[in-house]
Amino acid sequence: MSMKKLFVFLMMITLISGCGYTRKSMLPDDIKTIYVETVENKIPPSEIIAYQVGLEMDITNAVIRRLHRDGNLKVVSQDSADVLLRTKLTGYEQEGVRFSRLETVQEFRVFIVVSMELINNKTGEVIWAEPNFSGDSEYFVSHVRSINREDASAKAIDRLAVNMVDRIVEDW
Repeated sequence: MSMKKLFVFLMMITLISGCGYTRKSMLPDDIKTIYVETVENKIPPSEIIAYQVGLEMDITNAVIRRLHRDGNLKVVSQDSADVLLRTKLTGYEQEGVRFSRLETVQEFRVFIVVSMELINNKTGEVIWAEPNFSGDSEYFVSHVRSINREDASAKAIDRLAVNMVDRIVEDW
């Protein structure tokens, strides 16, 4: 077999076999269902500078939607769940990331920080805990600033939900 034919043959085998990446769950076989507790706000009142009303429910609903979309775990009631997700909102912060020549903020980054635990619902044992888990997004300052911050918060919540579900399903 000539070198050219061998090269073509090897390339075809490589293409047919694919890259080997899968999005397979790393969950133990006995974990099929999850209950998602409503996120609890644990931000100290003295530290609430930027906040969005209803953030706790928005995060809870985003995580549930993401779990449905992922499909590895079925979201069920607490009494029939194999595991439960307990999440506490510990921070909702924004920081300037882009400034004008006069040092006024032109772009902000919104951070949503949570602590979360995955708990075996049968034994009460904490399977794993993440004390500082976050999602973020940026927004530009404009005359209608609250709309832009709300959009950034929604994107940060979505990123947080993706990160949380990935942690639950893939990082065992």
